[in-house]
Amino acid sequence: MKKIVRLVAVLLCICMLFTSCAPVGTNGEKTADSEYSQEVQNLEKLCKVWGYTKYYHPAFLFGEKDWDEELLNLIPVVSEAKEDEVNDILHEWFVSLGEIDYGTSRKRTLPPEDQLIEQADTDWISQEYLGKELWEDLSQLTEVPSINRSKAPVSFQESGKPEFTNELLYKDMDYSDLSYRLLGLFRFWNAIEYYSPYLKIMEEEWATLLPESIQKIKKVEDQTGYELTLFWLASKMNDCHTMLLDGETTMLTLAKDSTQLQLLCGYFGENFAPVKLVTVDNQPVVAAVGAENCPLMIGDVVLKLDGEDIEKVIDRKKEYIPIPNDEKLSTLYPYLLTSKEDMMELTVLRNGKEKTFSVTASPENYASCYLSLRHQHDEGMSYQITDDNIGLIQLQNPLEISVKEMMEQLKDTDGIVIDLRQGIQPTFDISNFHRYFCSDYQSAAQMIVPSQAIPGAYQSILASAGSTQTEREMLGIYFYQKPVVLLVNENVVSSGEYAAMLIAVGENVVLLGENTRGADGNVAYLPLPGNLQITFSSMGVFGPNMEQVQRIGLTPDIEVYPTIEGIKEGRDELMEAAVAYIQEQNAK
Repeated sequence: MKKIVRLVAVLLCICMLFTSCAPVGTNGEKTADSEYSQEVQNLEKLCKVWGYTKYYHPAFLFGEKDWDEELLNLIPVVSEAKEDEVNDILHEWFVSLGEIDYGTSRKRTLPPEDQLIEQADTDWISQEYLGKELWEDLSQLTEVPSINRSKAPVSFQESGKPEFTNELLYKDMDYSDLSYRLLGLFRFWNAIEYYSPYLKIMEEEWATLLPESIQKIKKVEDQTGYELTLFWLASKMNDCHTMLLDGETTMLTLAKDSTQLQLLCGYFGENFAPVKLVTVDNQPVVAAVGAENCPLMIGDVVLKLDGEDIEKVIDRKKEYIPIPNDEKLSTLYPYLLTSKEDMMELTVLRNGKEKTFSVTASPENYASCYLSLRHQHDEGMSYQITDDNIGLIQLQNPLEISVKEMMEQLKDTDGIVIDLRQGIQPTFDISNFHRYFCSDYQSAAQMIVPSQAIPGAYQSILASAGSTQTEREMLGIYFYQKPVVLLVNENVVSSGEYAAMLIAVGENVVLLGENTRGADGNVAYLPLPGNLQITFSSMGVFGPNMEQVQRIGLTPDIEVYPTIEGIKEGRDELMEAAVAYIQEQNAK
């Protein structure tokens, strides 16, 4: 019996020894990750302390210190430090930045507490984690007053959108240098930590991704590995606005090209199948074929790529592409059927039977099947009146006249169908358009914009739609009282979703179709080392009562889904349902 007791005691001591030696997380919790070494713990702490200081300290906000240079000098020192040395090193560094003096007493007026929304997680700023001196250092950084941010790491447009124009691209970056790879990672992680409005609805907690990201960035030493690590982290944001692009890409060039595809080509393959895919019954289905010699047909359900089940291909590729959730795959489709070879084998389901074809793939197929189809309506009509006296408005087509002139021509129609599925022209006057569909003001959305005083905090702003009768009389517009149908599907995103939110509050308006994609808010551009930039949603958009829209999308009042038979026949089943709804309402 004594031997058994002695054995149990020994085992307990061994367990306690291993438990006490387990790595400790940023909030003091134990972690079983064997790769969470002391070096990774040190770098994680450095990333957080540097990022917090970067967005608060006057030495950086006034451009008196080079925040990149400071980090690059710290990385090798902190990496090699012992656990009990890190806090002292960071304390000495913080003191070297100088006094915390903004040179002004003009404090920003903070919004009421019920309108201030904390996003960033700063629970790590504790004496237990940082030590007394470093904790006191960071505790000195309080609300930032109204200052000139022309040399700061972040400034703000009038709308509240953050801008990172003072960040450097390091076009000739040495990818074998871990310090520069960590600079790219730390810049990215902190910008999202303090200036993404959707931290709390990501699939995984942003803070827990930091040590894993550090481990990944340490293991790679070339450009492809560096970029793929950033792609991997970006995918965890579940934000369809998030793209890793070439540093020179602008909104204009992005509309006509896809640099993100070019960056991923080295991994996925630069050759694309000549087809466009849509989702039907949670399956990728061929909706358009862009080459005469392609054996695939509209309506084919894609089952396999080069012998691999398409579900496994999707799981593999979505590791690097942000998607809102597993049911919304349209942002992944351009990357799905790709190969490093100029021939690929595709297995499809056609008329209930599996068939396998050899398909010629090429780099040009992306432009012919996605970019050209994206712009195929540009020369079409912006609105028309059908023989059934129903107005059809295509918001993706340029409007040659004013919204007021168009609505005057649609005044006596029996109903209006507004098609948002192909996007919305940036120049379309949505601010006056929605006034026609609400008899009075209605709450349409809640937006949250970054606080300039408290990095990581946001202020909520209510957005309304409609107008009063007095205002309409002054503007010379009217209230449209016939049925209105908004056509939506997974392609409706960003400005299209916001337009739908403004119009949908109208008394006679219904949303018809499928859930929208779920990505809204102004897009910010963050330059990254290696001549890159990352885009992301920088202003949060929610329902009028703070209902989540990001990642979920807008749910239609009337659900209508395309069918494979309808796609084969070239029918627009959502449009057919919209016309039928209007006719039914008028027959009552």
